[in-house]
Amino acid sequence: MKLYYKLALINSVTRILIVAAFLVFAPGVIYKAAVTQVDSNLVKKKTKFFDYIVARIGMNEFMSKIAADSTYSDYTIFKENYISVEPDKEFREDTIFTSPRDIEGDIVQCRVLQHCFYHNGDIFLLEIGESVQYARDINSILKRMGLYIMLAVIIITAILDLGITQYLFYPLRKLESKLAATRHPEKFNFQPIATTTSDFRYLDNTISDMMIKIQDAFNIEKEFIANVSHELLTPISILQTRLENMLAKGNLDDEAQMKIIESQHTLGRLKQIIRSLLLISQIENNQPPKEDTAHVREILNEVTEEIEDRLIEKNLTVSLAPGPDYILSPCNRSLLFTMFFNLVNNAVKYNKPNGSILIETNRTASAYEVSIQDTGIGIAPENLRSIFHRFKKFNASGEESYGLGLPMVKTIAEFHGAEVSAESEPGKGSKFTVSFHLN
Repeated sequence: MKLYYKLALINSVTRILIVAAFLVFAPGVIYKAAVTQVDSNLVKKKTKFFDYIVARIGMNEFMSKIAADSTYSDYTIFKENYISVEPDKEFREDTIFTSPRDIEGDIVQCRVLQHCFYHNGDIFLLEIGESVQYARDINSILKRMGLYIMLAVIIITAILDLGITQYLFYPLRKLESKLAATRHPEKFNFQPIATTTSDFRYLDNTISDMMIKIQDAFNIEKEFIANVSHELLTPISILQTRLENMLAKGNLDDEAQMKIIESQHTLGRLKQIIRSLLLISQIENNQPPKEDTAHVREILNEVTEEIEDRLIEKNLTVSLAPGPDYILSPCNRSLLFTMFFNLVNNAVKYNKPNGSILIETNRTASAYEVSIQDTGIGIAPENLRSIFHRFKKFNASGEESYGLGLPMVKTIAEFHGAEVSAESEPGKGSKFTVSFHLN
């Protein structure tokens, strides 16, 4: 997952947790505050009750009615408040509690204040109640509204955070696109990215400085390989000519002739290595022309025909499975032949006796793939990452190898905008796949 997506997700989760905490704790806090307010109202109503009785009716007259009826009670039309006075046997301190009350047949959850007082030596109990149903209703409404708010917060914050983080990290995406060019240092874009963030500016400048050093080293390496290869080819050719002339004279004994022949083979191998290095260097410098139009399956057919003579020694079979064709244009047909020939030749070289080679073509939504699979000795997992490095040789099969075949395959593939990958299982064989990206 990309960094700005992670940040947007973290911000959204943080806000969701805050809203969730509000949903969990806010109703209880609000309910407690409402109950506290009701308790305060009950205390005030107690004071107002006595003030009203004394001022309007008179305490003696009011209490005489209670003595006649044994009790006094009153309540509002919606039964949200009630008051009652009745004789009691024991004097108690004022208490406030929550309790259900039966008011004219309706059970109402009330907050109740009980107050005892004396009149003419008798104990009376004053009870004032106020419904707390509205506090419960507020709790229910808050929870329902909180759920809607949380859903809105999730959607809105996710959109806003994603937009903001993408805007803030836009320079980072530009840096990512620049880093994609590190595989080809000569194509690296040194144009500074437009940003006001000092961290991104510092990172961009550091990467550019690093790429300048890499580009210089890369160019020096290519120039060195090209120059050395050219300089070595001439003396090698002269030596080969001299050895051929010495053999042509016929005045050497058998032992001397064998040593000269061995020296010729050594010079031939050295010349092949130099030519391979020269070809790789030329491809990396984009020197070979791309002026051809080639059918991939036609090239594969030519490779299988070319390799037929080498199959007899190990009794191998090679088959090109039916599949789609692909036309490459522009391309360098000769280099493509070399690339596929090297892959098939390796499949022959490192195969087991009586083994097989299967060549398949396949088209996906994004690429045209050519895979070459053998039943050979395979490659160890720890060596797979290095098989495309120059002069790396891992197979101890006794076959002559210079460690340049697969690096050349990789270079030719990249020259044509393709990628080459390898899969292998020791003892069971290897599979190489060249993927041409579809436009």
